[in-house]
Amino acid sequence: MREINEIIVHCTATPPNFMADATPAQRVDEVRRWHVEDNGWSDIGYHYLIDRGGQLLNGRPISKAGAHVKGHNSDTIGISLFGGKGGTKDQAFEDNFTPEQGETLRKLIGRLQSEYGLDLKISGHQEYANKACPCFDVRRWLNNRPVRTSAVQSTTLQASATAAVSGATGVATAVSALNGTAQIVIIAAACVGALALIWIMQERIKKWAAGDR
Repeated sequence: MREINEIIVHCTATPPNFMADATPAQRVDEVRRWHVEDNGWSDIGYHYLIDRGGQLLNGRPISKAGAHVKGHNSDTIGISLFGGKGGTKDQAFEDNFTPEQGETLRKLIGRLQSEYGLDLKISGHQEYANKACPCFDVRRWLNNRPVRTSAVQSTTLQASATAAVSGATGVATAVSALNGTAQIVIIAAACVGALALIWIMQERIKKWAAGDR
């Protein structure tokens, strides 16, 4: 098992309409062909790729060191976003990624931080090479909307559940002192409140997964 200390974000340096009629898997195969045939590598250099529609695609097995940043492959995970070039291959680099790609990247980073540690460093390729890739400041982008990991979600939900149980115990003690009709009314209201709390917690999980606070 490799020791993972850092995630490095890249772009494929392709225009938004790159292989527009192909499937996401076919686009990954084309990048793999570049890396194997043109660069002489054993496989595609990235561990994950994110298509324009936000689909997460597997590249090189994460158990194997990538080939995405010279001198920084042994303990890193390489993630590449399709895009990063203008409308044609001759145009300059530009940040033209879709919101769907951004959401998928946040979710993937959160998942990897949960698996490998919250202190996992997040960097862009341009921090290690004289390149524009991935065409945006990864750390500033993350600071604008920090990702939520499952560890943070679990801690917060556990605290919410503990508070709910504590409150329910107190209510049960008070209700036991009332007459039958009053007990029925209060129990019904409590059920409605519990359902509302469950819905709120579910919505909170969805927002955390999307990177919202």
